[in-house]
Amino acid sequence: MEKKEMKALESKSLLAAIYYLEQDELSATEHENIQSQLLKTISRKNIAIYSTNDQKVNGEMQYDTTISDQFLQLVRQEKEASFQTQLYFYHGRFYTDNQGDFVVVAREPKAEFSDQMKSLLQILFMVSVIGLIIVFILSQYLGYIAYHPINHFIAQIKNRNGINFNEPIILNNSYTEVKELSTTYNTFINQIAQTFNVQKNFIDYVSHELRTPITALLGTLEVTNNKTRSTEEYEIVLQQLKQYTTDLQETINHMMLLSGAKTNFELAPMRIDEVIWEIIENQIVYHQADIKVHLDVKNDQLLTTNGNSQLLNLAIGNLISNAVKYSDNQQIQIKFSTFEDRLVLQIIDTGIGIDSTDLPNIRQNFFRGKNTSSYQGKGIGLSIADIIFKIHHIELEILPNHPKGTVMRLTF
Repeated sequence: MEKKEMKALESKSLLAAIYYLEQDELSATEHENIQSQLLKTISRKNIAIYSTNDQKVNGEMQYDTTISDQFLQLVRQEKEASFQTQLYFYHGRFYTDNQGDFVVVAREPKAEFSDQMKSLLQILFMVSVIGLIIVFILSQYLGYIAYHPINHFIAQIKNRNGINFNEPIILNNSYTEVKELSTTYNTFINQIAQTFNVQKNFIDYVSHELRTPITALLGTLEVTNNKTRSTEEYEIVLQQLKQYTTDLQETINHMMLLSGAKTNFELAPMRIDEVIWEIIENQIVYHQADIKVHLDVKNDQLLTTNGNSQLLNLAIGNLISNAVKYSDNQQIQIKFSTFEDRLVLQIIDTGIGIDSTDLPNIRQNFFRGKNTSSYQGKGIGLSIADIIFKIHHIELEILPNHPKGTVMRLTF
């Protein structure tokens, strides 16, 4: 606004110079036109013409102390100069005429300009206040829209308790980040729910497996204590108690394997085929299993591995037992072969197989496939076997056997 005011004052000073100094060179009509323009733009009381000796020679401006000799000298040097006071804007112009060199000074009162500034300030203030109010209202509204999915998310979490904590969070009409958050939360809660389920099953398994040998121990001790017995009878009872204690120790070892508490065992060179034959013998005796063995290993040394025979008997026995059980005692095949100087053992059955959707979870503790509901089991045999194989650095692959059944491939 100040620059605009000074620019207008420059034009008025030029008009004043022409009016006062070019009168002798203009026609009467031209001079009247200049006079008319001058009267419309500036009062002659705000114009002063100074000669080279700083004397006012024209114009109706009263003596003004703010127009100093230094200002007039600056105008002569710079050809134009401006300044302002509290009451006026001033502009000086150096003008050369046939009558000599002059300095034309024009001034403009600041009253109207100050009123405009006050009006502008009031407008800016009102617009700022209204703008802040609008921004506040819009921010509240947009904040409500932005945080509504999060508030809905929080409200659903607050309604969760020990019974329904595993229910998924459902969000409708939400934006991507919150949907991603709810998906991550639901996945996390699902994992926690599975962990709780595993813990519950583990406790059930522990209570069931420990109750049987402990009950047998207590029952045997109670019966033995009812009357005096011979040395031979005490020896038989001690043998029974020893067997119950061994069973209890094995059960505890199994539980420690499931919990991951025990991962260090004594390993020694042993023959895998001997372990297999022992398992096959037990399956034939106790389950009348039909098992066919194919041995295609030219290097007998590959049948010897560094391991724990009891653990491998348990692990491989679980695989063979599952093959016999889930194939309803149909013939199963056990194949020994080699691949890249490594022993490969395959247990092949033509049973119910494993659903492809169950494969990612089949090695978890207490997990049972969808198609196993009509078969007895706790869902721990394969998980124990997987732990034992990892201890022995044996790779376990679970493959479908077309058109039906399963292939368990062990690579030593």
